[in-house]
Amino acid sequence: MIVRKNISIESDHLKQIEPLIEQHGGNLSAAVRDIIEFADLMIQHHGSLDEARRANLDDQYHSPRELLIEDGFCAMIDYPMFEWFLKCTKDVLVDPDMLDDIIDPLIINRVSELVDHLNRRWKECGWQTAIIMEYDNDIAPKTAIAVITGRSIFLNEVLSGMVGLFLAKQKHLGVSRVNRRTRSIRMDMQRRDSADAAYNDLSHHFGNLRRASCEMEAKPDFWQTMVDLHIDSDYNMVTIHRHEFEDLLANRIPLDTIVMEQGMKDADAAGDAHPDFLKRLKHLYETMHIVEHIDISASDGRIVVDHGYRDPDSIKVIKEMLIRLLAAGGRTYKAEEIGRLIVLQPEGG
Repeated sequence: MIVRKNISIESDHLKQIEPLIEQHGGNLSAAVRDIIEFADLMIQHHGSLDEARRANLDDQYHSPRELLIEDGFCAMIDYPMFEWFLKCTKDVLVDPDMLDDIIDPLIINRVSELVDHLNRRWKECGWQTAIIMEYDNDIAPKTAIAVITGRSIFLNEVLSGMVGLFLAKQKHLGVSRVNRRTRSIRMDMQRRDSADAAYNDLSHHFGNLRRASCEMEAKPDFWQTMVDLHIDSDYNMVTIHRHEFEDLLANRIPLDTIVMEQGMKDADAAGDAHPDFLKRLKHLYETMHIVEHIDISASDGRIVVDHGYRDPDSIKVIKEMLIRLLAAGGRTYKAEEIGRLIVLQPEGG
């Protein structure tokens, strides 16, 4: 049934619905019916026209996080998958080029600006993570303490490495000590002479696998084969330099130049071996599986080597290798065999 009623409409209202009237071929009644049906739909959906208006305003003014997602700067990801990604990048520092996109050094010059920027950015991303810092100078700090707190251990680790990398590059701050807790990481930092020196400090605490990951990415087939070989052999593979292998083929006792190069790194001005020469020898020989285990006595310098070999000639070669290597490192030892052990005693000790 059609009910006819007279209604009063301002000219401004007519102008607002003019496109709708044109859609209905100039039929004002049809346009009004369309508006009424739409208003009814909004009331059913939102409860009232006022609520519908508010919902429309909310759609117009997105949160910063929504704007970042819409503009392609961020992506929404399921939290368990996010944690999985973080685990896979554990001990890998952020790429320096990517770091400049995250923290623009042309904009951020003060430590206070860095803290404000990170807290704002992390809040926008919904990471539930925050940073506080103490420092002796806002522009050129000599000492600083950074504490990063958040719900994810893995995210705290990644962000701590990122902050440390930025401060190493821009402020030459090296990490002198790290205190890790369940929901926080504290970094004590000191100014170094150069960005490289600060980066070396950082790499002792964060990003231990960066070099390894770069190599695996550059030569995936090689490293996949090496991993398969070690796993299939139950880690009974022995790794030696090609020159040392050639010496063994020629029945010569090799001097392990790899261990020497590692042990002599950072030697002092007199050319003496690094103070940690014996520790590095132990780490490399056990990792390369040249021997099973090396025990170094801190009191008298005695070295006990569990070599794991059965053939007497092989044991003799290992013993001579160790004596020559220690002598090249500035240490003279005498050796004796006791069962499956080689005992190296410093001469004069």
